[in-house]
Amino acid sequence: MTSAAELADCLIRDWPVSTEGEAYLTALMMCDAVLSGGEDDTPEHAREAFIEAAYEAGSSVLDDSNGPDF
Repeated sequence: MTSAAELADCLIRDWPVSTEGEAYLTALMMCDAVLSGGEDDTPEHAREAFIEAAYEAGSSVLDDSNGPDF
């Protein structure tokens, strides 16, 4: 995934577990803030929140080199 829009799409359409976790909700709100043009919110913040949500869900995230990214 290369954009906040893709992260949000994954959170909304493809999330493998409960969508009630705190990190999940934070990631969703962060993606929305980035997509809405929030001054203090960056795509990197959305990415970090997404990784935390994946960790909360018991999943891992692979970076561009296919290694673990925690």
